[in-house]
Amino acid sequence: MSTDHVVIIGAGIAGLSAASFLARSGYTVTVLESHALPGGLCTSWKRGQYTIDYCVHWLMGTKEGSEFNQLWKDLGAFTNDDGSTVPIVNFDQFSTMGLSKGDSITLYSDLEALEKELLRYGDEDRKEVHAFIASLKKLGTRFSDEKTNILGSISQFLTLFKHLQPMKEYSKRFKSQILQELFSTEIPEDWSLIALTLGLSQQPYQCAGYPVGGSLNLAKNIEREAKRLGVTFRYNSTVDRIVVEDGVAKGVTLRGGEHVDADYVISAADGHTTLFGMLEGKYLSKPYQKAYESYPLFPSSIMVALGLKGDYSNLPHNSSPYFKEPITLFDGSSHNRFNLNIYHYDPTLAPKGKTLITVMFNTWEGEKWQQLATDNPKQYEEEKSKLTKEVLARLEKIIGPLEDKVEMVDVSTPHSVIRYTGNWQGSFEGFAPTKATLSKSLPKTLPGLKHFAMIGQWTTPGGGLPTAAKDGLDIAKKLCKEYGKPFTAKLS
Repeated sequence: MSTDHVVIIGAGIAGLSAASFLARSGYTVTVLESHALPGGLCTSWKRGQYTIDYCVHWLMGTKEGSEFNQLWKDLGAFTNDDGSTVPIVNFDQFSTMGLSKGDSITLYSDLEALEKELLRYGDEDRKEVHAFIASLKKLGTRFSDEKTNILGSISQFLTLFKHLQPMKEYSKRFKSQILQELFSTEIPEDWSLIALTLGLSQQPYQCAGYPVGGSLNLAKNIEREAKRLGVTFRYNSTVDRIVVEDGVAKGVTLRGGEHVDADYVISAADGHTTLFGMLEGKYLSKPYQKAYESYPLFPSSIMVALGLKGDYSNLPHNSSPYFKEPITLFDGSSHNRFNLNIYHYDPTLAPKGKTLITVMFNTWEGEKWQQLATDNPKQYEEEKSKLTKEVLARLEKIIGPLEDKVEMVDVSTPHSVIRYTGNWQGSFEGFAPTKATLSKSLPKTLPGLKHFAMIGQWTTPGGGLPTAAKDGLDIAKKLCKEYGKPFTAKLS
């Protein structure tokens, strides 16, 4: 049976990757994307002179020879439109967290400096701090080199397994209340330790830096290479239904009624929409039924973006300041911290002498924002304005007076995420990284349905751009092997 024409639903990183690798292996590929741009949640948008970045803060595989680096290069992710290489920024500090008793604790990229900082607040935990630093070294070397010997692999696997421990459980190892606070409040307590340590462990090896130009630039680089390879992209094309005949996926029906034939259909779109909408719940397997009934999700987010006069290069690029008086959002969630990103390191996001700053709140109440925006648009705008004023007041205590410095304000909410990507409940990365979710894999195919596969963050608990890109690579290899086509990874 011919499988020459593959239809991919969704132009996020997984869909872009699958399209690119399938096209270079001889397939005819059509990508259908409901939005007007590639990238999905790996995105940025313009507001006046400023570019607001939503996704990438650090990216695995930015160092030559590190894991995922070859994958990104094969996709063309690090080559700009003018042929230049995407500059990578590596930070001296991973993050700074404000403490409830005042002061702050800095997670340094250098492990020796990090150990000293942790001992400054927890000298009584010297043994545990040393063990934590040692495990970061092992975990970091796991991803710093694409070639690992077998003994190293076993040792690093055991280290990786230890990092599946829930944050709350791990924090109890420490006697210091400050270190307990660090490990129990920065990340949700039921999430695995790996949610913190995966990125932190790679900083000493400079293999998870920030790609200058931001998220959408990264996606557009991949899209450009895919187009060069012959991939057809159709934007503003929402898929309503996957057409199935006698248990075989035959194509899709778009909103408006147009039918697009296919020999094979790959959904790189929202998992819930795919299973319960496009497939009407008819091919739901037990693993997916359990996942959607019981797996915790990554939160959605409310982000206040500000364009400010000044460079603010004296401030940490990423921090989570603590406030005794919490900020209570419309949805009822209360926050003693917010995530503060100061993009003084990316000159492409703001004019010279000016800075993009974003303040992020996580929330699991995305449906409330969606309901408000739908039922009462006026109050929705009022809530965004109210939050902006509150954020500005808190920021002035951190970075100084902002009068006459604010040139741009933009607020995105879970409603924005749902409207832009269709992600279930506005979640920005699918199923959360807990010990239970990370210990099991979800299938890429469904029982009783041939010539169909699902890829992307909703099939890989823990999410992330590298795993999405690898999903695209893996599905291309699978199709080539299954249908006797030679697989080609390198760009010609």
